[in-house]
Amino acid sequence: MWYNIGASMNFVPGNTIGVYRIIRLLAQGGMGAVYEVEHEQLGVRYALKAFSTENKYADVLKKKFLAEGKVLARLRDPHLVRAFDLNFDEATGTPYFVMDLILSEDGKPRTLSDVKTEELDEDCVLRWFADLASAIDYIHAQGIVHRDIKLGNVLISSDGHVVLSDFGISRLFSERLRSDVKAVNTMVSEAVTSARLMMGTQGYMAPEVARGEEATIAADSYSLGVMFVYLLTGIWYEPGSKVFKLLETLEYRWIDVLPRLLAYDPAERPTNLSELVEILRSEPAAEHEKAKAPEAGRRRTRGFLFALAGIAAVAAAVIGYFLSADNPESVESEDFDAAFSTQGIYERSSQ
Repeated sequence: MWYNIGASMNFVPGNTIGVYRIIRLLAQGGMGAVYEVEHEQLGVRYALKAFSTENKYADVLKKKFLAEGKVLARLRDPHLVRAFDLNFDEATGTPYFVMDLILSEDGKPRTLSDVKTEELDEDCVLRWFADLASAIDYIHAQGIVHRDIKLGNVLISSDGHVVLSDFGISRLFSERLRSDVKAVNTMVSEAVTSARLMMGTQGYMAPEVARGEEATIAADSYSLGVMFVYLLTGIWYEPGSKVFKLLETLEYRWIDVLPRLLAYDPAERPTNLSELVEILRSEPAAEHEKAKAPEAGRRRTRGFLFALAGIAAVAAAVIGYFLSADNPESVESEDFDAAFSTQGIYERSSQ
């Protein structure tokens, strides 16, 4: 799925929302839907995210939806989705915002969850890491924690680069930004039952967030690390696993970077992700020379790594479990009403 949004489909191709004509549905989920649209006067195509008023908590969720559009409109980075129009459809009263249309080379909406990891080469993975490091450093500097960095929220553009999307459950720690977009509180550390409330996708979630602590920029770093371990090895990272040993067979210095992102203690995780890109591009340390494959055999080395990963996955069945790349588990409330009464919202978040 492209964007983590939606509910029932309220519009069909040929309908109009404001001055935009619906071309096709791109994705749908709990709060609305994303469509490919065409501006009736300009003839230019965009992505339009329309809110669903059918949710029983629509009044509160609408404020959150509008805040997301306002946040995206303030962001300026080539690897972030940009919003530039926010309005209400006169005919239906539906709130919507309009974004850049990010399609892959074949004209379809694709995310990193659509790629076959065994077919990737390290140059491509490094390019994607650099793209996301730039985007995440930027949003952190603006006072934003994304809180849901995962494969399905990273769009692949036609030029082979990637774009981070879906700020629906992001946390704004800049008071000025919160005031500007009139953000609503969507997370508390404890409910009246003392049960911890959390937001994000299980498997990508930092240990402290899984315990119910507030997500910080260090939590985004952890999620990024989980994602790139998977892209490089085909294995979902679990604390205490031996997956880091597989990284030693790769050309770039992933073994110097990913363990730092996945540190159990958030204080030990790097806050400047762009510095990690420089480490990856630097000459390998002497102790890693023996583990390196010849330059011409890079793709063959990754094939060998995936064979090792397959063996590791079988062994892991005895000592743990790995999440499916196609259907990661999400955290959600067993008692939505009780959670909402304390301003804590559990949102289902798909890849």
